[in-house]
Amino acid sequence: MIRTSDLLSIARSGVEASNQLLSTTGNNIANVNTDGYVRERTNFVAELMGGVGQYTTDRVVNTFAQNQLRRDTTMLAEHEAYWEKTAILDNVFAGEANSVSTSMSRFFASMQTANDDPTNMSARQLVLGDAESMIGQMGTISTFLTEKEREINFEFEASLNKVNSLVESIASFNDSIRIVQANNPHDTPGALMNQRDSAILELSSLVSIETRNSSNGDGSVMVNLTSGESLVMQDGTFSVLEVNNSADLNYKSLQLTSNGKPTSLNLTETELGGTIGGLFRYRDEVLEPSRRELGQIALAVTEAVNTQNRAGMDYDQQLGGEIFTRPVSIGLNYPGNADTTSVVNGRIAQGGASAITSADYQVTIDAVTASVPPTVDVTVALLNIDGSAVLDVNGDPITQNYIGLTAQSGEYSEILGGLELEFSKGSGYTAGDQFLLQPTKGVADKIELVTTRPEDLALASPIRIDAADDNLGGAELISTQVTNTFVDTTPFDSRSSGFDGAGGIHAPGAAPGGGVGAPSSILFNSSNEFEVYDSAGTLITTVSGAASLDNLLTQASETAGWPAAFSALDNYPGYDFSLQGEPKAGDSFSIGYNTNGLNDNRNGLIMANLQNENGMQLNNAGSGDPVSFHEAYADTVSDIGQKAANANIAVKAGEALKLQSKDWFDSVSGVSLDEEAANLVRFQQSYSAAARLLNTAQEMFDTILSMVR
Repeated sequence: MIRTSDLLSIARSGVEASNQLLSTTGNNIANVNTDGYVRERTNFVAELMGGVGQYTTDRVVNTFAQNQLRRDTTMLAEHEAYWEKTAILDNVFAGEANSVSTSMSRFFASMQTANDDPTNMSARQLVLGDAESMIGQMGTISTFLTEKEREINFEFEASLNKVNSLVESIASFNDSIRIVQANNPHDTPGALMNQRDSAILELSSLVSIETRNSSNGDGSVMVNLTSGESLVMQDGTFSVLEVNNSADLNYKSLQLTSNGKPTSLNLTETELGGTIGGLFRYRDEVLEPSRRELGQIALAVTEAVNTQNRAGMDYDQQLGGEIFTRPVSIGLNYPGNADTTSVVNGRIAQGGASAITSADYQVTIDAVTASVPPTVDVTVALLNIDGSAVLDVNGDPITQNYIGLTAQSGEYSEILGGLELEFSKGSGYTAGDQFLLQPTKGVADKIELVTTRPEDLALASPIRIDAADDNLGGAELISTQVTNTFVDTTPFDSRSSGFDGAGGIHAPGAAPGGGVGAPSSILFNSSNEFEVYDSAGTLITTVSGAASLDNLLTQASETAGWPAAFSALDNYPGYDFSLQGEPKAGDSFSIGYNTNGLNDNRNGLIMANLQNENGMQLNNAGSGDPVSFHEAYADTVSDIGQKAANANIAVKAGEALKLQSKDWFDSVSGVSLDEEAANLVRFQQSYSAAARLLNTAQEMFDTILSMVR
């Protein structure tokens, strides 16, 4: 090609090009220690007429390496946030000093010691001391977990504020880059792009994101959550994350709100990734389950002891009462309720220890009847921590409808899952109102000792079975059972037992129905036939063809002669006994209140053995085999420990992956002093050569001028 450019123009363009190359190299060297700096490279095009043409300075970026670094940053940040929080709980639950299992063992061991001598007040007092220590230990951990909930909510707010600030900064950088690049299309605004990339990388440590260049080619970048929701949009608008909640104000959830359009989107918090996703995962997988499981254990242990103590006779020869309080859980109003001052209360039902789970309860008012007293129809649904329905073994949501529940203060109605509800507002509810009850969340620090009197420990059984002195057969007592000691002065309550509350059992006329009294004796007509009598000697019923001598009164209740008034009650008379051996005709056994049975420890032995009984549900559906208190706590500790160990492994793997992706990114976009030094020498030489060419052109021009003279 014939070139028409003069030598001077070619030399001048060469000097300018070399100068630009030296400037770019110098800028790279100067920023070798600048965080987020991406090395730059200047490219030229050759002029058709000779010399160097227009230059363009671009950043050297491998998009694949950059995206991989962001993904690995997100993953590591999520695992670190999850592991750091979980490890703290693991240390608390697994530590011997904080072990609830140890405090439970001490309590039941002292109960066993008291059984060795039921009249020893010091041993009884030790039981109460260890009982207070046990619930105190549970309360300490519960309070610690409550503080952790407050702490993580503060972290949510701080992290979300940072996300929103970064998103706004990225949108602002897009605007600035768009303007600068429009004014100078041949020079990339590297400093602004580096600051934007640093903001995007920091954002990726908080949430999982994806980026793509604007289709307008104006240098702006759009940012989306990995789940698809837009954070920074092509039109320059951006979205912000907001904390939202429903009934539980302490259980934060997220919404995405656009500053350009009035729209809001609910987000799945545990899928956000990054630090925020790790915090939400920790809350939903570790913190909240452990709070509820601890509360479930606390309620199950204390109510099991209460139930058994009620089934005994205390040192004052009265029916046993409750040792621990049953704390009340206040139902949380949903925002859409007609009256947000309405209240629904819940507590564990008497005897509900084996049925209580760690699930939450959603109570929906279906109808209200303004009768005297008022009644309500409700639907109760079991919910998981995240608000999803608890499913039964068939995969169906666990719900139950209840019709005509009494709605007045102080009146509790038992529902599914070992819970009972109080509708204290009477007819003031509105159909459609919903309430969220969390009976096991944060409840362990609300349980207290009802009594400080060692005499209130009901170690003795309230029932005594005595064989007649003239019995000729070989039948002997092997066990007594007391399952109901509810005393009702009005014999219309379905919970009534055969105990009169005055140191005896119902006499004729005082029992439900006003007829015969509670079973007071049994007379055998043969080895497999016996008659049941009340305290006045009135025949209650006859049992023929008895297959065994187990639970004799239960067998009697299944006969046609059993009084209808007794059958109408839930559990009457609430006591029973079993024999072994072979009775003879005429043998009899009397049933009476255990007056002066102070050395009796039958009920105390049952209480001490509660720790070995499988009396707890392990899952919210109430399916599967029940477990003991110690097994339930061990399962909680093991679950937290396993999650902490897995998270630790994930952190180490994440660190290795991020280091690898960082090395890959730096190998392309990082400044290498060796490479830049070599370029500096090369560009200096090209600059010198171009300058020499310029000098030669000047000399030739001077020579031509001298020839003309």
